[in-house]
Amino acid sequence: MKTTSRSFFSSLLALALLFATAVVSDAAPINYGDFSGTSVMYLDVTETANSPGDDEPLYGPPTISGNKLDFDPSGFAATAVPGTPDVTDGQLNFTLMAAPGATLKTINISEGGDFTLFGSGTTSTQVGYGIALGSVVVTEINGSAIAPVALNGASAFGSKNLVADGPVIGASWGLTLSYDVDAALTAANLPLGATKLEIAINDTLLAISEPSSVAFIAKKDFMIDTTIPEPTSMALALLSMVALASSRRR
Repeated sequence: MKTTSRSFFSSLLALALLFATAVVSDAAPINYGDFSGTSVMYLDVTETANSPGDDEPLYGPPTISGNKLDFDPSGFAATAVPGTPDVTDGQLNFTLMAAPGATLKTINISEGGDFTLFGSGTTSTQVGYGIALGSVVVTEINGSAIAPVALNGASAFGSKNLVADGPVIGASWGLTLSYDVDAALTAANLPLGATKLEIAINDTLLAISEPSSVAFIAKKDFMIDTTIPEPTSMALALLSMVALASSRRR
């Protein structure tokens, strides 16, 4: 059966992500330290360039607002000059910990940037982008340490090609990935209420061109946002009853 261009490209991007995780990089990782949010903490945030020929920093130092860890990459890009493909892969490692009394519910990752496709060619002139939560290990549930358990990962991919999306210069692209921590715990037959996770994220850009075309893609924004469960309706009802009883006593 003939593989479509889009499915072929997604497969190629997935292979690039897998290859990057297996590469032993000569680059020296950069540790940006710890970041405290409203109800979560990102500890030992470290980036590594996995693709040959690429050096750190790719992401650059992050900032935090609320529970959002925000990166503004300035050198994370892939360029395919006529006929030569290019892969750029970066990896983020960190410990994600909930503040006392909170648990980790969802990890939302979003990224975006711009891309260029020009020249003459076919759908084979493409750019692609992928996020892979390749390693998620829970080490603490409801504040109590447990033996480390590897949870299911998750990934998301996207692509643009010269025929469907170009020719174009400096157009925008974006990608999101949402990871349900509770669903991953349930799949691993563990109780709900993760409070500490060890996480590795691989992030890949891929550019492929033909002899008479050029492909370029750059990442300009990368954000990790962790959500905490809202109080349940039962908990809110109990709080209302307590408040009402206290008011009557007064």
